[in-house]
Amino acid sequence: MLKISKIQELLMGTEEAHKLWGLSQDHIKKLCRQGKCEAFQIGKTWILLKNQPNPKKKQEETDA
Repeated sequence: MLKISKIQELLMGTEEAHKLWGLSQDHIKKLCRQGKCEAFQIGKTWILLKNQPNPKKKQEETDA
């Protein structure tokens, strides 16, 4: 059985993603809705996997 602390190591909200990636929370939510982030929604809250790459850097690589 996973402990809550272990789950918290694997997941983050849009506020933490904002600090980690340097993107606005609204932009992160848009990326989640578009399926460009590994995320799921609980109510109005988006939950993202912490170990995924910054979607902005991923997009810059595909644009190059």
